[in-house]
Amino acid sequence: MSVSPELRIAECIPGVHDGLLYPIIRELRTELDQATFEARWLYQSQFFQYRLIAAWIGEQVTAVMGLRPVATLSRGRFLHIDDLVVHPQFRRKGIGRALLHWAEADARQAGIGSVYLDSRADALEFYRQLGYIAHGSVLVRKVLKPAGLDSDA
Repeated sequence: MSVSPELRIAECIPGVHDGLLYPIIRELRTELDQATFEARWLYQSQFFQYRLIAAWIGEQVTAVMGLRPVATLSRGRFLHIDDLVVHPQFRRKGIGRALLHWAEADARQAGIGSVYLDSRADALEFYRQLGYIAHGSVLVRKVLKPAGLDSDA
């Protein structure tokens, strides 16, 4: 599990790297078409400091990580990793680990002392090996109807 000496990690730019990143993000976010991905990336980067970070070997994007700084009353300031996906051909080569180390160093540099992320059950062991622990929050969700479509009125 050694990382290629050619591995390069760099922040990507909406409107420039879209076509290179979408196929990788699609591995994790199968519900997103390319136009929706591009629109959401641009919007989140403009208003929420969301960044997409890519791991490259040569001209090949091997992995993508989305992250953003967050501040809440209960947690204070923290880095939230929204998306972390490694192309299947490049898994188990240390690339995901390298991306997380990059994110942690970036957070420390910004004065942020913790990292949170949502994980699929099958990835929990990977995160545990890197010192991440499950926390007690339970994620709940409610899909809202657009205004004017409520049938309760």
